[in-house]
This record gives sequence, C-alpha cells and structure tokens, in this order.
Amino acid sequence: MKYDAYNIADDISFTNNIWVEESEIEEILPLIRSLDPPGVAARDLQDCLLLQLERKPHTPENTLSIEVVRRHMHELAGRNYEKIMRVMNLDNEQLKEVLGVIAHLNPKPVVGGQSSSLVVNENILPEYFVTNDNGLFEVNLNGRDLPSIRLSKAVVEMAESRNKSDRATAQFVKSKLASARWFIDALKQREQTMLNTMRAIIEFQKDYFITGDVRQLRPMILKDIADRIGMDISTISRVTSGKYAQTPFGIIHLKDLFTEGVKNDEGEEVSNREIQQAIVEIIEKEDKQSPYTDQQIQELLTEKGYPVARRTVAKYREQLNIPIAKIRREL
Repeated sequence: MKYDAYNIADDISFTNNIWVEESEIEEILPLIRSLDPPGVAARDLQDCLLLQLERKPHTPENTLSIEVVRRHMHELAGRNYEKIMRVMNLDNEQLKEVLGVIAHLNPKPVVGGQSSSLVVNENILPEYFVTNDNGLFEVNLNGRDLPSIRLSKAVVEMAESRNKSDRATAQFVKSKLASARWFIDALKQREQTMLNTMRAIIEFQKDYFITGDVRQLRPMILKDIADRIGMDISTISRVTSGKYAQTPFGIIHLKDLFTEGVKNDEGEEVSNREIQQAIVEIIEKEDKQSPYTDQQIQELLTEKGYPVARRTVAKYREQLNIPIAKIRREL
C-alpha cells in the first residue's frame, strides 16, 4: 500500500492537535527511510526492495538486481521470467543470480510473517513460565515486575484503636479496609484461575508441550478447558486472550493452542495446525519450476488422509503467508 504524504500530515495533525504541512512530511521521510531495518517507510513493495538493494555492496549481481526491480517489477511479480531475460538480454544463470539476491530481501521489514511454528518473537514478555522436568510440568506466573500488595499496618492499627466516640471515622476506615481485602483476594483468585487454566491446557495438549511439534496439537476450544476446571467460558477467554507462555521450545501465544478440528479418513479429529503443517511440508518438497496449485495440494492432502476442500487449503495457505503457485514459481 502506497503512502500519501498529504494523508500522513492530515492524520498527524488530527491525532496530535498540531498543524503539520505535507512538505514537512516529505522533508523528514528521507531520514526515516535511512533508518533500520532497511526498507522502512517505503512507498510500495518496489520501493521497499530498492531501499534494501541500495544498501548492499555494489557487486554486479546487486546492480543487476536493482535494474530488474526498477524496470521490470510487474513482470517480476508475475514470474514472467522469459520476458525479463528477453528484454534485458540475460541468460538463465544471470537471472537465477538476480532472483537469488531478491529472494533474500524482506517484503515486510517491520512486520514478520506467520509460520507453521507457534513460537513468536522472543522479545515478548510472557505471563506464564512453563518448565518440563522429565514430563512433569510446572507453571509459574510472571510477577517479577509487580509490587507486593499488602494492607498498611498503620491503617489496620488505626481502625482497631478508634474509640466509640469516633464511630464515623472508624466505620469509614473499616469499609476501606474491607474493600482493600476484597481487592487482594480478587487478585489471588485471578492468579489461581490463571494457573489452573494453564495447567489444564498443558494436560489437554501434553503431547505438544513435550515435543513442541504443532502436529501433536489436539482440537481444543475454550469450553474444553472451562469444563475441566469448572469455570465459565468467558473466564477462560479473559485469562488466555492476549497472553503468552514461555515454554522449553520458545514463547507461544495461548490463542494459537485453540484450534479447529477436522476428521481424517480414520474418523479421528485432528487439529487444523496439523493440516497446516502438512501443507508446509508439501510445498517445501514441490518442484519450484512447477509448484502445486491449491487443487493439487488438496489432492495430496486427501492421499495423506486429510479430506479437506480446496477452499480450506487456500484459507490455510493464506494464514501461513504462503503465496499462490504462480508467485512461488522459480527458474
């Protein structure tokens, strides 16, 4: 998506209650574009690739790559390699070198793509810590940055020492102490609910937590965990939504553990994550000169015992950030 200096200036002016001119945006953008990661603040995909290429050493293959991206982006996006070779008078090996350089560029330098793994950015601070001691799992909450909450000893003594002549003050202090105790109890109950929920998830998905293999995930919905610990579904949703767990194989987003179920040929329910992993493996092994279409992937999945529709294959492929066959084609 192309940026528009006018719209950027208008948005900054509106949200920050200051007047910003379009010319000011155009003036500051070159500085932003010089920052890391290379490609930040690009106008479009072509500009993003050029920004990265221009930071590379001026070798013959890098210079040629710049020329291809600058002059033939449309053909490049459509994998029309024959036209690029013909117009630029390149042979097969030269274009392979160019494509090799471009393949190592990042089309989304700020936003990472999805993968078949559940492990996320290691910079995220998790709410849960999960350790595995020979199959025995221990769950702890991340409370190292939270202060300990307790009642003020002075206030408690004040409430207890008030005589009957100062009944109004005593009543006021006692009501505040009762509210404080309720708040502390509510926090403890929330922490216990979080621990119970995480332990139930681990018990339900034990094979996954032992191996870290997404193919071991069982279909699981919020109700499955709610029933196990005797809580409402809304409560499970609150203590898992937007929450992360540090596991022996990396940090995972808890919502990724809740997956749809699909029946295989044997009548068993398997997780959609297992099917996504099968799609990844099929595409990894395909002939890159003639990559599989969604229909062909669907047929191969059926042979593996996963009877899914072609539109389901397309949905999972998009969720995995895998392009269509035409875009995956290589020389």
